Amino acid sequence: MASDFDTTEFVDTDVQNAPVAETELPSGEAAPSQQELEGKSTDVQSKLAKLEQRQKQLEQERNDIEEAKRRRAELTRGHQEMLHHLTRGVAILEEDAVIAKREADQMATSLANLKTSLDNVSAIDQKRWDSENWTVELTKALTAVENARHEWNAARLKWPRLDAVVEEPIREPDGTMPAPKLALTEQTFGQLCRLGFALTWPIAAAILAVLVVMLFG
Repeated sequence: MASDFDTTEFVDTDVQNAPVAETELPSGEAAPSQQELEGKSTDVQSKLAKLEQRQKQLEQERNDIEEAKRRRAELTRGHQEMLHHLTRGVAILEEDAVIAKREADQMATSLANLKTSLDNVSAIDQKRWDSENWTVELTKALTAVENARHEWNAARLKWPRLDAVVEEPIREPDGTMPAPKLALTEQTFGQLCRLGFALTWPIAAAILAVLVVMLFG
């Protein structure tokens, strides 16, 4: 008959009696300390300050670029504008300079002719004429006056400013100034009556003569 089974025969008492070891679980990083948080906050603030400074620098660069673009556009526009104006202005003034020089030359010629005519007319002295040469001197004087009149009229056509000289009163041969001519609106009633009589009396006389002829004819 089999012997009784002893359960203790297969038990390792060393293992059974060994202390139970604690289970080691993987641990994470330790929580940051207050000093570490303050350091990180300071670092972030520093980075933000640098970013803001960089942003300001970039904005300033952008403004500088926009200003440079504006000035370049202004330069291009002003360059084209002044090229157009100056080129046209030079051409106009050159043309005017040629015209002015031509007019100056013509004025110099007119001035020389008027001076010559003035000398010729001023040289007329009727007191030096005698009974033998007065007809010859008269012809010369009339020729000088006629030539002077021709030069004067030619100068008036070229230089309208000379017309103002014509409006000035010319002295009488005895040196006196002529009486000013009054307009009709400036004359008195008596002057107007005398003027009307002077204008109508020849007509009245003719009508009276016709009546006399009809009555006694």
